[in-house]
Amino acid sequence: MADFQQRGPITTLHRLTTNAQSEAASSLSDSNVGNRVALILPCLITEFDGTALPKIVHQISTLDWLGRVIVGIDGGTKSSFLDAEQLFASLPQKTTVIWNDSPTMGAFNRRVGVAPKPGKGSNLWRCIGVVAAFGDIDTIVVHDADISTYESSFIARLAHPIVDERLGFDFVKGFYPRFDNDGLNGRVTRLLVGPLLESLASSEQAKQDVSYLQSFRYPLAGEFATRLSVATSLAIPEHWGVDISLLMAARASKCRIAQTDLTDNYDHKHQGLSLEHPESGLHRMARDVISTTLSLCGVAAVDADDFDRRASEAIASHRANAISNSLPFDDAQEESAVALFCKLIREKPSHLSADLPAWDQLEEQFSNCLAELKSAVESQSTVPGSREISP
Repeated sequence: MADFQQRGPITTLHRLTTNAQSEAASSLSDSNVGNRVALILPCLITEFDGTALPKIVHQISTLDWLGRVIVGIDGGTKSSFLDAEQLFASLPQKTTVIWNDSPTMGAFNRRVGVAPKPGKGSNLWRCIGVVAAFGDIDTIVVHDADISTYESSFIARLAHPIVDERLGFDFVKGFYPRFDNDGLNGRVTRLLVGPLLESLASSEQAKQDVSYLQSFRYPLAGEFATRLSVATSLAIPEHWGVDISLLMAARASKCRIAQTDLTDNYDHKHQGLSLEHPESGLHRMARDVISTTLSLCGVAAVDADDFDRRASEAIASHRANAISNSLPFDDAQEESAVALFCKLIREKPSHLSADLPAWDQLEEQFSNCLAELKSAVESQSTVPGSREISP
């Protein structure tokens, strides 16, 4: 059930009526509006082995107003890239599939002096550049490629607050509850970010930044939309702190910011805690999120004992919520996650790699870099008679 609560310096857009979704879609039905929206879909090649992505493609195919679809592929070979192109070839929109690991893209990287590490951040960065290179898009919508409860309405809900002149937002974040038949999901958000921000809120130095981040109901959501002019002005992190970083960057850019209610139930691929493997899974994600949050809020460390108490309280609150909704609750799993997060809170923040440069900055340094990027992407196509990817 939706509410109408507003908290902090951003606007929350609820789904208060049954026609909220259709209202968002109708705002994009004008070809002069919807055709200037692009969907960015960063993908790992392994996601093509799952069941979520074909369903997502089918849902996207119903959006006749959507201007472009830009798909970034990480970890692909020439053969697997060909398979990826075949899956997306069914879309009616102008569709571009980017092979991030191709020799051509490697040559482009060297040309502009970057060495992106594989990951969502670098994938997103390249996709933004490709959208900018086409020159016919005003608004980008981004979401993950492993959403098992995906609805095509997500795209309109995210784009609507930007394209509707009555609203006029510049950056929109999605939010939702995450649960399934096995119980509540979203452990990093529920059991790490929430308690961490509560602990940091007592720091006068970080107060405004923390209050801003606490305004978001799901700060680690992978779903957001922004004006392309904003996206090309931002340096993009490569690490797992990319979602927190983008929120802070949008604020620093003086964007008008909103969050929008996407759905009653959202779920995607679950990652393991990777207790014995610090460089993978939620272990790596949690470390990067902690380091990013502390760095951006200008705080060297958090009161670990205070975090412990708040994380323990979070378990109790989520247990009660699960019980009240007749959902299973795994105490051992929750406590294992919190034990890891409490350990990481006590570690020295990890070194985060430098951000990838904003495309506006690169275009100033290399005046033809966007045209060269577009040529590199178009030269990758291995599907005879594949969809036209240029205007």
